[in-house]
Amino acid sequence: MNLILIPIFLPLATAAAVLLISERTKYLKEILSSAAALVTLLAAADIFLQLPDVQQLSLPWIGSGLGFTLRADTLSAFLLLAVSLFSAAISIYSFSMPDKGSSKWFFFNLLMTQAFAAGAALADSLLVMLFFWEGLLVFLYTFIVLSQDSPGARRTAKKAFLINGVTDLCLLVGITITGYIAGTMNMSEIARNKLTLDYGWSVFAYVLLLIGAVSKAGAMPFHTWIPDAATDSSSPFMAYIPAAIDKLLGIYFLARASVYLYQLNGAMSIVLMTLGAFTILAAVMMAFVQKDYKRLLSYHAVSQTGYMILGIGTLNPIGIAGGLFHMINHATYKSCLFMTAGSVERRTGTNDLSKLGGLFRLMPLTGIFFLIAAAAISGIAPFNGFFSKELVYRGALDSGHPLFFWAAELGSFLTLASFLKLGHSVYFGKLPENLKNTKEAPFSMLLPMAALAAICVLFGFGAHLPLERFIGPALDSIGVRHGALAGFEAGKLYFLSVIVILAAVINHMLGLAAGGGKASKASDHIHYAPVLKEAYAMAENRVFDIYELGMDKVVPVVAKAMFSVDRFFDWVIDTAPSSTAGFFSEASERFHNGSYPLYLALTLAGALVYILLAALNGGLK
Repeated sequence: MNLILIPIFLPLATAAAVLLISERTKYLKEILSSAAALVTLLAAADIFLQLPDVQQLSLPWIGSGLGFTLRADTLSAFLLLAVSLFSAAISIYSFSMPDKGSSKWFFFNLLMTQAFAAGAALADSLLVMLFFWEGLLVFLYTFIVLSQDSPGARRTAKKAFLINGVTDLCLLVGITITGYIAGTMNMSEIARNKLTLDYGWSVFAYVLLLIGAVSKAGAMPFHTWIPDAATDSSSPFMAYIPAAIDKLLGIYFLARASVYLYQLNGAMSIVLMTLGAFTILAAVMMAFVQKDYKRLLSYHAVSQTGYMILGIGTLNPIGIAGGLFHMINHATYKSCLFMTAGSVERRTGTNDLSKLGGLFRLMPLTGIFFLIAAAAISGIAPFNGFFSKELVYRGALDSGHPLFFWAAELGSFLTLASFLKLGHSVYFGKLPENLKNTKEAPFSMLLPMAALAAICVLFGFGAHLPLERFIGPALDSIGVRHGALAGFEAGKLYFLSVIVILAAVINHMLGLAAGGGKASKASDHIHYAPVLKEAYAMAENRVFDIYELGMDKVVPVVAKAMFSVDRFFDWVIDTAPSSTAGFFSEASERFHNGSYPLYLALTLAGALVYILLAALNGGLK
């Protein structure tokens, strides 16, 4: 078997086997799924190590570019390695996690998602990529709806499906137009002669691809299902799909479309950077005021997507490298953070920050992993998040639009401020009486957290390793020429990051004082500030939720209009002909009463009319 098929077909085969195992069989499903994920990880590592020799598989179908084509260049192999790593981590983490719904269906969905994500990463044909991309939509729905047997889970699953379904329809149209313009669906062939945005159809096609990519990544305004899923689904799901897989695939395809397939202009660069900056600030503002552990993390999962979009939108090598590096860094520390949330939830039974506190002394390992991941996401040196954010900052400055740089810095300030609040609320402060018997998370949950936290440290202290081994070659594979990417400089950006840290600490102290010493209320001074109070109230009432707006406002109006149109055509096609036929039928019945004198009179009248018409016609001639 071609090595490139293993990451796709091994999880598929294992998923089918998992369905045959009884739900009562303990640990067999977990062992089988974890073994498959680890073997797939080894295969993905082998594929990556065999580079720069490009591995591919091509099965021709109809015409050029429409075959089943898989190709592992540096970027796709790097993505495949990341997908396999997080799949293995979640498989092991979920061993001891009881609140994940049916164990059989959880691991089935996990394996199917892994297989389809691998297919989307390796696809060299836009058509093949679309097939795997749409398969992920199906398993996104089943993952959520089967995670909890509750109306909330079903509602959130439908919401996620509809939002992603509509944006995937945009992606479908964009791919169709792109393939038509290029004359092929093969991405490698399109990349040889990049498409330009010099006329309307190409602009339209790229914008549709952009919508599909950023929706998968969870950027605003397509993000609203993610915070709901944090409440209505399991922690392993949140650590896997919105935190890792969706971000990896969405940003991967955004980079492919923006740099590999199309050659963007300055106007589209501004569009991308604006979307990135808006996502950073709007989402982190929402994260800052949350009082639920997982919901707070979910908004940060959205906010961090903005840094990736901003980096790619700069269209310069430093910014693009920062966007891709932040993609893998974010998946690492955000998965770790959601795992800590799952551990706390399992041991305490709650995610409510006001009901937690002082857990560091009882769950020290979970607390340490949280601190490492929180420092990484906050951009604190020397952890990995600092170096990827620094690249994004430099890219934004090099773009000639410093406004986006300052937006990113403000986002970093609010990110650290919210994690000071979260860490203080959960791991420090006073321990509630009912949590005094809380125990540390089991080994199967600690192991993947330790591995991801270690990556946060390794990719920080040794940032040159991923930048030189992964990011640099990935840029080469999509045709981005670059210079040196690694290297720490104690310059203006570093000292500005120190100022941001101090400002966040001061803000937290002021929030504690204003909130009566309660860490869970450390954001209230901003939450209920003039103007912001009203804006937050509108956001919490879902005024800005495109799904709720559509379902509550647009859909009823459109449905009513369509109903009226349907009734009109029903009247034209059915009611009007039936009524007319009935009228003439009743009228004719009055004449057909069996009276011979009446029939004779009608015949004579008809003959008379005929003669008059004939005479009139002859006179006219």
